[in-house]
Amino acid sequence: MRERRQDAMPGGPVEAPLRRRLKPTRRLLSAAVVFVVAATALWGIDVVRRARGGLDAARTAGGNGDAVRFEKKRLDPLRREGVRLFQATRAARAVERFGDSYFVATDGGLVELTPQGRVVRRFGVLDGLGESDLTCLAAYGGRLYVGTRSRGLVAFDGERFEQYLWPDRDPKSITALAVDQGKLLVGTFAGGLLEFDGRAFREVRAGEGRTRLDAVNVIKRYGPRLYVGTFDGGLWVSEGGRWAHFTSADGLASERVVGVVESGGEALAATDFGLSAADADGLLLKAGGEGRAWRTVLTAPSLSGVAESDGRVTLCKDDGEFAVLTTPPGTLAIKADEVNWVKPPGARSGARLVALDGSLWQLDSGGVRRASESVPAGGARKGPGQISFADFGVEESAESPTGNLTSALAFDAGGNLWAGSFRNGVDIFAPSGKRLGHVETDELREVNALVPDGAGGVLAATSQGIFRLDPSLHFEKVGTTDQTTAAASVSHVALLGADGEAAAPRHPPNQTAARQLVAATPRGLSFDAQGRVRALTTVQGLPSNNVYSVWADAGRVYAGTLGGLAEVSAGRVVRVFKDSNSALKVNWVTAVCGAGGRLFVGTYGGGVFELLPSGDLRGFATETGRAFVNQNAMWGDDERLYVGTLDGALVFDLRSQRWTRVRDELPEPSVLSVAGREGQVYFGTTGGIARFDKSFFDSAE
Repeated sequence: MRERRQDAMPGGPVEAPLRRRLKPTRRLLSAAVVFVVAATALWGIDVVRRARGGLDAARTAGGNGDAVRFEKKRLDPLRREGVRLFQATRAARAVERFGDSYFVATDGGLVELTPQGRVVRRFGVLDGLGESDLTCLAAYGGRLYVGTRSRGLVAFDGERFEQYLWPDRDPKSITALAVDQGKLLVGTFAGGLLEFDGRAFREVRAGEGRTRLDAVNVIKRYGPRLYVGTFDGGLWVSEGGRWAHFTSADGLASERVVGVVESGGEALAATDFGLSAADADGLLLKAGGEGRAWRTVLTAPSLSGVAESDGRVTLCKDDGEFAVLTTPPGTLAIKADEVNWVKPPGARSGARLVALDGSLWQLDSGGVRRASESVPAGGARKGPGQISFADFGVEESAESPTGNLTSALAFDAGGNLWAGSFRNGVDIFAPSGKRLGHVETDELREVNALVPDGAGGVLAATSQGIFRLDPSLHFEKVGTTDQTTAAASVSHVALLGADGEAAAPRHPPNQTAARQLVAATPRGLSFDAQGRVRALTTVQGLPSNNVYSVWADAGRVYAGTLGGLAEVSAGRVVRVFKDSNSALKVNWVTAVCGAGGRLFVGTYGGGVFELLPSGDLRGFATETGRAFVNQNAMWGDDERLYVGTLDGALVFDLRSQRWTRVRDELPEPSVLSVAGREGQVYFGTTGGIARFDKSFFDSAE
């Protein structure tokens, strides 16, 4: 017993050899423990990283004050050699004071003005702006922030531009900007309401449901209350961390909020159908209550803005009409006949009101106007219901088009450039580039295509028929709707000789009566030979009655339709090309054009094809992708084919068989029309006209 206890005692004869055997094992065990601890630490770091990433994602997806990932990019000026832009900058969307200048956001870029309204400089895509179609402005943190239609948020420091994009969301458009409590609020159409502190973006969501605030039209702060008006979702109001939502069910005249002010203790919400009022104090407490929080005090369809300046509340309509409320809304409705609406001169649209630097400003398609507060010679000031506006910075370049949406381009025999708009009629420019004149009527307005008439003028295909214009801007309608075309609306037009051959580009004027007019309409293809009209429709073999483009070549007419390409000879359809019997991938043929003795076909979503001498179609989708070719946006010469698409211009070198794309140098990516002459090619876009020397494309290749 005593030996057994001795062996069991610590340090006895049995423990010593056992301890010697355990030493290597303990070392291995220690190493294993260290390895496990290290692995656990690395695993923990990875878990934390993933947790943080998940938390950021969760915040971005649903929390109030959610972090938003963004990218910042410097926008450098683009190459200018051989490129010239022609843009209108009259249509104003926003005005802001930045430094010693006023800046105006337009659909043709950014314009800097002196305090007296003189144009200092115009900024466009060649200056690095990124996009010409601008929506809103705000000065914040020593920089001017510019909202764009499709290219995110742009910051300008007076010299250079930077672009902010959010890779996790597509905002579509920046729709409103406002500085609020030391932060920049960025309203978007589809990316929510964002808050920027100069370093990072957060998404601001409303209420306990974390509602995303999309389609933001208006952002206004009055004391403790923040108002966020939307395009079609009513009005949101925040106070003390709480949110309330108001719609037409709560008394708003409409769900589309175009302006908010507070005046005399009342909140006034302007919508596109009228003006509503509510007591500003305690407004959030009335949300969801039994009674209506808002009351409509004035029914005014097409109301587009409201502003308060010098103690007066002013309203405006979309067409520029404005009125000053002579008395506060109070508790009673304002009678419509008591409001004195004043219509400014000229046709206007898109009007809005801005209170800035102690003055009231009106912005619309006609430019910028500032309220004049001059005291008359008698010393009496204007009454509370009177106000007048004076033009501010209205001068345009002598080479500027009337509007930027250029849907048609053509050169006449004298070298004049004609530019048609789907909104603003037709401009004519001399070979020097100076605009010679403008013509626009209720009929001659929506221009789909312009084609030289062979007698020194052009033919305009419009939604109201065909018009012939001469360089003196005299115009006449070609026949009547019943006599000339199968429908009032004409998409394109071509000329044929009396024998069916394509009319010569400079057909003598005394032979114009011998030519045959071919018109593309929504009801088929129309042929007019000296008043005798024939129509081809699906009954006679057209693949579709919706005809978009026509091209006459060697006695044949090629018609691009919604259902494919038709070849017409001797007045009848001889062949049809569709996706079922040819290489066409998309049947919607939007353009047909000859270049260098070859015939090309443009489609909407299927790219460009060539009709080979063998009668087969060859596609170029491998080189260009399945481009969306805009209607009749093709032109060619003996060297190249130029194609206008939704994403820039495609240029095909007929000798090298190589394609290139031009995009960044254009005022806007969507090219609606193309024309060229004497070493230059012109692209008409949704944002103006771009002129390129053809040598530009030599270096691009």
